[in-house]
Amino acid sequence: MHKFEFTSDDLFINRLKAYPEYNIFIYQSRMYVNKETQPNGSGGIVVYDINSNKSTGKILPFVVTGSDKVAFKKYQYQPLIQNHSGDFQWGSAYVNGTATETVSPAASTNYSSLATVVTQGQSGSITSSYGSESPIKRRLTEVTGGFAANYFNFFTAITSSTSVSFSAPTNLTASALQNVARKYTVMSDHFIFASSPQRPRDLVTGSNSINFINIPSMYYGSTIKKGSVELNYYITGSKIASCADTSHNGILIGTTGSTLGSVVGLVMYDEGIIMLTSSNPIASSDDNGILYDGSNPITGSWQYYGTTLNDGITHPTLASASYDLNFKGTNYITSMTMFAHAKKGQLNHSNNPTYRNLNTTRVNQTGSGLIFSEGPSDIANIVSGSFVSSSFEKTTYISKVHIYDEDGNLIGITSLANPIKKTLQDEFTFKMKLDL
Repeated sequence: MHKFEFTSDDLFINRLKAYPEYNIFIYQSRMYVNKETQPNGSGGIVVYDINSNKSTGKILPFVVTGSDKVAFKKYQYQPLIQNHSGDFQWGSAYVNGTATETVSPAASTNYSSLATVVTQGQSGSITSSYGSESPIKRRLTEVTGGFAANYFNFFTAITSSTSVSFSAPTNLTASALQNVARKYTVMSDHFIFASSPQRPRDLVTGSNSINFINIPSMYYGSTIKKGSVELNYYITGSKIASCADTSHNGILIGTTGSTLGSVVGLVMYDEGIIMLTSSNPIASSDDNGILYDGSNPITGSWQYYGTTLNDGITHPTLASASYDLNFKGTNYITSMTMFAHAKKGQLNHSNNPTYRNLNTTRVNQTGSGLIFSEGPSDIANIVSGSFVSSSFEKTTYISKVHIYDEDGNLIGITSLANPIKKTLQDEFTFKMKLDL
């Protein structure tokens, strides 16, 4: 078998920039991606379809249980401390959710010299499950004056709770995103969440609710393409409002409806987050019967765009509302172009049995015993035929090119549409492309 090594002049790596386009239609807790219907769940891009036809024996994510290394494989409940050093302070062994062994001396003591504590817990692994789809989610956020925090108390070895209060009502989601949003301020000062003379509103401490549409990166890849985001709002099948990133700067401007020309939201391209901040009504009084929160009639606005989309809200009146989301992602596809050369005088011998004339004597006795060797045989003259006569010439037909890694493992096969005739005087170069 002929094998040739690629040189630096034979390999070229390129990167293509693609913009996959998505149309998301949202209706009654279901989303339809590019007009495709999914059999189960709320809809979205299908993932882990290896489990799609399994009722038992499904592939599950798991982690072996325990605390550190060997112990981590044996014990299920945390925190379990088997080996420790330094001033790691803890109060008791925590097994199966219960404090079972009190450690002495007091917790303020340096435990660097404390003997190893062995705890007995449940062995095995902790498993979860893979979802069948990756959906887009919607969440309406409000300001809050505080929250209840749960934490594990190392000194009592039990879960405790405490109340956290803010000096001013705060939108926790907007507060967590304000540092991320600062990189977009070079495009627009609308991404400054704090109030300013130019933008007299505060997205963190303001009283208005903020509607978040969270798009998984599986949809858009590296980032959402600037200027590609468009949202449409329908009541009983009629479009009542739309907005789009018309200026390619992450600012959603109303393009139809009562919010025409107004800023209604923001788009964080890299994070796949759409913030809808406008509370201005976009529906008529005839549409006030829709219970967007599941219990009260509310006039439609961009704050209620996408209601029922994985937000846990359901009500029969919401069947009147539907939503449409359009955007493009940005994917980078790396490809390798390879050139394989069939030079003059090379690749003109074949291992195919038909390449030789097997009608001639091929076995010779080499001694007095039963020892035989394959005798010489003629190469078939494929350039002659019933109607054509020609002198003998070594001729092959190249039909495939095999690609091997550095260890000699076959990693790819290129098949030609038609075999290429190769004589001793012919020279060919085959161009192959491999997406990485």
